[in-house]
Amino acid sequence: MGIDEISFSAHKMFEIAGFPVTNTFLMTLLVGGFVLVLFYLGSKNGSLLPKKLQNFTELILENILDYIDNITCDRKKTEEIFPLAATLFILILFSNLLELVPGLGVFEVLRSPSSDLNFTLSLGFASMLIVHFYAVRKLGVFTYLKKYVSKNPVMGFVGTLEAVGEVTRAFSLAIRLFGNLFAGEVLLLVTSLLFSYFLSIPFLFLEILVGFIQALIFSSLIIIFYSTAIETSH
Repeated sequence: MGIDEISFSAHKMFEIAGFPVTNTFLMTLLVGGFVLVLFYLGSKNGSLLPKKLQNFTELILENILDYIDNITCDRKKTEEIFPLAATLFILILFSNLLELVPGLGVFEVLRSPSSDLNFTLSLGFASMLIVHFYAVRKLGVFTYLKKYVSKNPVMGFVGTLEAVGEVTRAFSLAIRLFGNLFAGEVLLLVTSLLFSYFLSIPFLFLEILVGFIQALIFSSLIIIFYSTAIETSH
């Protein structure tokens, strides 16, 4: 496949009962399954003297927990948002790193999930829905709705803007992640065509850094959005 055939859409590989299975959807399932198995094995039969895999998974989770603490400055808030934020960070990071695997890319049959706008949009909207579900569960329905609905015309207008802002936040999360990772994947493939293997190595390290930063930014914004979502209106 040539450079002039770069496509934003995923490639349908087969169907199951009329449901199209795309290459990026298949890779998403594989990444999700790998992450589940990795952390299941890492936490299975935990001991006070952990082995290498347990050390690895605990190190990741402990660092994420400490990072969230630095944002929320409240351990209770941290524990509430930790499952979502940690899952997002790990899933996005592993998905981003997939584009470094030979044979994966926008020119190939198989593509990393992050190069598909459907994947990032799904993450963005699902994450924001979960954030607001957490907020409703914590504040209660009526207290939560006071942020968006008011008899006062001015406050009602402000609440409407807030509601629209929540939707645009989901779009912003998705487009930012997709744009950076899709561009990075194209850059890697173009440099591999233009330069020898050794000259393209610096771009590989750059893309690892970008993949990590994008996963960190996405999860960090979700933490911040949750912190603002559970604030009561005055």
